[in-house]
Amino acid sequence: MFEDLKVIAADIDGTLAKTAANPSAYTIETITKLREKGILFGLASGRPADDVVNKYKLWNAPSQFDFIIGWNGCELYDFLTGNFYQYNKLKKEWIKEIIEFMAEFDANIHMYLPGRYIASSDTDRAWYSAYKNSRKYEVTDDLSIFYAQDNCGIMFRYDLKDDEAIHEKLKQLSGKPYIGFNTQKDLLEFSHKDSNKGYALKQFCAMHDIDMSDVMAFGDTDNDNKMLQSCHGVCLKDGNPSTKKLAEFITDKDCNEDGFADFVERYVL
Repeated sequence: MFEDLKVIAADIDGTLAKTAANPSAYTIETITKLREKGILFGLASGRPADDVVNKYKLWNAPSQFDFIIGWNGCELYDFLTGNFYQYNKLKKEWIKEIIEFMAEFDANIHMYLPGRYIASSDTDRAWYSAYKNSRKYEVTDDLSIFYAQDNCGIMFRYDLKDDEAIHEKLKQLSGKPYIGFNTQKDLLEFSHKDSNKGYALKQFCAMHDIDMSDVMAFGDTDNDNKMLQSCHGVCLKDGNPSTKKLAEFITDKDCNEDGFADFVERYVL
């Protein structure tokens, strides 16, 4: 069905595996078959790229993947050339604005910094986010630390009772250089309006003279939407309704049933 496919990119959590779980042996075997066929494969994550670099070892994949898109498209590791790129970071003054914008809500601020994971309140979920990514965990009530430097993103873990009010307020950001979007049902992330997984995927393909009509991407939620719209987009059966609506294809099986691997075996391999 996709005889000329040259690249496949895939989100991790909710796509290749359930959150905090590793992909199945079947999924890794399927990725290996893709690469043996000559199709380039890369991960596209909301986490910083350096948190994803060694996933192939943890998952017992035969070798490093061909590329990694990190931090929702703010970062790109191109392992074909050995180059690393960053795009469209949030300016520190914008980060301060965002914190002030969210101040009315009782939300825990989270941020990745080099080697560190900082939060404004000490919670098990904040600690676990640092732990699972092997980062030093720090809690601070000094909000200026969050906007001391430009960064790829800032996150807010909030009470779901505020969900409707938060999303209503997000409409006020029209015209701003940054946007807010959910990466989990109670986790709101802000990034540059032009920073998304689709942007980084296009950059990778342009550098290697690959047309986007020869590219496929898999995802399950809002931060995958631009990537899925940039090429042959495939949403997992149990993905968000908004993501399923814009995808070109929907897998026949959900994430727990290896929906990614099943789709690739049927329609690509």
